[in-house]
Amino acid sequence: MRTVDRHTKEGILCAGIAAPSADNSQPWRFAWHGDDLDLRIDASRSGYGSDTRFVLSDLAAGACLENMIIHARSLGYVADLQPFPQPDDELWVARIRWRHDPEQSPLEPLAGAITQRHTDRRFPWSGPITADAQAHLNAQAQLIPGQRLWWPQTPRERKAALDVIRQAETLRFRSPTLHAELFSSIHFAVGWHSACEEGLAPATLAVEPPLRPVFQMLRRPAMMSMFNRLGAASVLGWRSAWLPIRLSPGLCLLVMSSTTRSDVLAAGRALQRVWLQATLDGLSVQPYAAAGVLGLGFVAVEPAFQRPLSRLGPALHDLCAPGYGLVFLRLGHARSAPRGRSGRRALESFGALQ
Repeated sequence: MRTVDRHTKEGILCAGIAAPSADNSQPWRFAWHGDDLDLRIDASRSGYGSDTRFVLSDLAAGACLENMIIHARSLGYVADLQPFPQPDDELWVARIRWRHDPEQSPLEPLAGAITQRHTDRRFPWSGPITADAQAHLNAQAQLIPGQRLWWPQTPRERKAALDVIRQAETLRFRSPTLHAELFSSIHFAVGWHSACEEGLAPATLAVEPPLRPVFQMLRRPAMMSMFNRLGAASVLGWRSAWLPIRLSPGLCLLVMSSTTRSDVLAAGRALQRVWLQATLDGLSVQPYAAAGVLGLGFVAVEPAFQRPLSRLGPALHDLCAPGYGLVFLRLGHARSAPRGRSGRRALESFGALQ
């Protein structure tokens, strides 16, 4: 039986870390044991704030896992996957045994999109999102058991979706806990024209130049509190969510069948397949996870904001039941590729490569 050589192992890991993660946190750890690969959550980059019960980390781990499976398949390797192999070790997400299959077709179109996939926060975008494109995306989501996409079919459904997304984004600026989490991931020190290897560079946020000084000031809790008395959180929720989505032709919601960690991991796999297919179809993508993640009810906020938080889950359920909506995707056609893209840490920082 052919073993996995070092070059192939490195390629698999590079594909994995090209996956998206919340605020570019990259919460992955890897360890090889022969041809077996352990995927773990990095405790130093997970479990805080909105990542209660590791929802965001499991989502990122699923995307990472799917990238590795797709890349390996393009090289003729198949993955025997064991999710959460040791229940009492909450950081151990999966063990993957790689084996070469001479009969495995190397044709894997999604592999070519792994390095091209990115988040695009600009707007407006053009359309349309054709029925064929929707069918492609639906098919990719459904390849992962228990996952599907929900699309607003009427103006009323689209308005309801916009409202719940805006409410969640507004809450991120109103709650001191969520505000601190949001701004801690933005590395203002790199400036508005540079990238960074971890977290979010301001250049990736698509903030208009006249608003950049004000946005940078809002990272201070006292300043955010003062501006919130003037309705700043509502304005920011409108600008960051309602307006971009309103001016884009496509919106869908990734729906999972349960809230177990296995299903969140599967949702990450489905999310990545959908995003890669969208990339192949020439679509720009911006994810909105706040409504779904906060709507699960795992995240603790200040008592003053528990009531608006509690409304998110039922509102999502009314839209997409049965199941649990987790991540909205804004879709459209941009005129050009974005200039700023999030970087990645050096491969060696994710664990040993044996």
